[in-house]
Amino acid sequence: MNEIVAQFLDVIQSSSVIQERQDSKIVERKLRVVFIDGSILEYTEILIHDINKRKYAFQWMDSTYNLLIRWDNASHHRHISTFPHHKHVGDEKTILESFDVSLLEVLTEINSQLR
Repeated sequence: MNEIVAQFLDVIQSSSVIQERQDSKIVERKLRVVFIDGSILEYTEILIHDINKRKYAFQWMDSTYNLLIRWDNASHHRHISTFPHHKHVGDEKTILESFDVSLLEVLTEINSQLR
């Protein structure tokens, strides 16, 4: 995780690992990144080995915690063609297609929008 974040240090003000736990059954990661414009990314990922399942949410907010984009795979919004992968843009009601995203892909997207 730190190797990925290190690729974007020119746009990152600070980052902190909130939680990182790993054992033979599960991996759980929580990260908070503050960007040079004051916007914030909160990232949560859970990997369950036994059933080969991944749950994720990447919530990018402005400096006053207003939602910019949240990518997640919560199993609601069955009407989206990329179900369960989707993103909320600008607010909770604007739901768009997405794909299975990684921390690298999200940071790349944010980096391009900050430039």
